[in-house]
Amino acid sequence: MKKALVAIAALLVSISAYAQGQVNFNTHITTDTPPVDARVLNPDGTPATAGFGELGVMLNGAFVAFTTAAPAAFKTSANGAGYINAGAATAPINPAFANGQSVSLLFRAWQGAAGSTYDSATVKGISSPITVTLVEAPGTPNDLIGLTTGFTMTPEPTTLALGALGIGALALYRRKSK
Repeated sequence: MKKALVAIAALLVSISAYAQGQVNFNTHITTDTPPVDARVLNPDGTPATAGFGELGVMLNGAFVAFTTAAPAAFKTSANGAGYINAGAATAPINPAFANGQSVSLLFRAWQGAAGSTYDSATVKGISSPITVTLVEAPGTPNDLIGLTTGFTMTPEPTTLALGALGIGALALYRRKSK
């Protein structure tokens, strides 16, 4: 009897993990209507090749990433630069992200080396939200229909730069008030 209970518990755990919804994390699909075409550009206008991207949702004011094998790297080929094709991205374990649920996804990207994160990057960007319906594996995940424009990553000011700006503004204010 104990063996049967252990087997049933293991089955239920695996089924609950299996039931999470997925989407196809491909930012360039010309055969869709409308086509998915979300090329990410560097601040100088060139297609991004040195960096990563991820999909996620805003949950209780925080970005929660969908999981892939690792943050997805940009393609480096001439035609693929600025695009990502990471395959299926799985929703975080949460009843709101089950099969058939529509979610508002964000695509965010950053420049950096392996192991870098969006939060630690100084050059980064984020898309407008799109709504996608999640599909449970082994079904074919839906494409990112609605992701029709990319974005340009922008440099984030450092703490020192913001501090210098604040000190300059304070000095200017004091000079004008005298």
